[in-house]
Amino acid sequence: MSSSLADVLATLKFERAGEMSFVGKQLPAPANHILGGHISAQALLAASLTAPDRAPHSVHTYFLRPGDSRLPVIFDVAQLQEGRTFSARRVTARQGEEILLEAMSSFKSASHETMPTPPVDYQPAIPEVPQPESLPWVAPHFAESEETTQGQWASLRWFERRIVDADTEPPARSRIWWRPDGAVPDDPVLTAALVAYLSAVTLTEPAYAVRGGVSVSAQRDHSVWFHAPADLTDWLLYEQSSPSSTDTLALASGTMFNRAGRLVCTVRQEMYFPPGRPPRH
Repeated sequence: MSSSLADVLATLKFERAGEMSFVGKQLPAPANHILGGHISAQALLAASLTAPDRAPHSVHTYFLRPGDSRLPVIFDVAQLQEGRTFSARRVTARQGEEILLEAMSSFKSASHETMPTPPVDYQPAIPEVPQPESLPWVAPHFAESEETTQGQWASLRWFERRIVDADTEPPARSRIWWRPDGAVPDDPVLTAALVAYLSAVTLTEPAYAVRGGVSVSAQRDHSVWFHAPADLTDWLLYEQSSPSSTDTLALASGTMFNRAGRLVCTVRQEMYFPPGRPPRH
């Protein structure tokens, strides 16, 4: 199974359509629906191009329509705030007259001021788990099977992972190690975009596990708070769960750590499961 990392990185480079507008190509996907993690990563990168020298602090995305992965997407960026510490941007992703996504992104400058008191730092401890080198190879995403074609899942085949453990009972906790399947340019904003991309892709799995298999679903919204830069030359540990489900909506939650134990990001995502659609085992 060959990596699609080069294709993914190519879609994370834009053509300019105006001072605050960018055009991004898409990747093949089932039913030609644009993958939420992919378009969310593109929206974060488009916003970052209008906030140079500031690092991503958070991104909050609403997915409104599936779009058509055979066509490019236009990302229009609006400047909402340009402060001494923070910059805020709104990104509208569209194809023609259809709005596919609305995202709010925050960027933070590096603080060079002398603080009157020491900063307050704390975080959860990294779980004690086996190291990734001791775990067997698995497919990048469990939605894949022998019946699906490689081209259909190009948007999911850019990373590799190792599964530590997984539970099917609510909240269906799972822990995975992951890293890109190939070299990534040393760019902190691109790194953050890939972290956001992956964080959305595999966070669907705890909700699927509770329901007994992959079923028809849609990501409704997705949020990431970035705490520390990630090193994509090494593995990252992603702890995931689905702590809540009400009616047709399921909430998923995750925290990501580097191998040294530093908290990289916190993630929340809600999924919609249309009624009357049985899971696919």
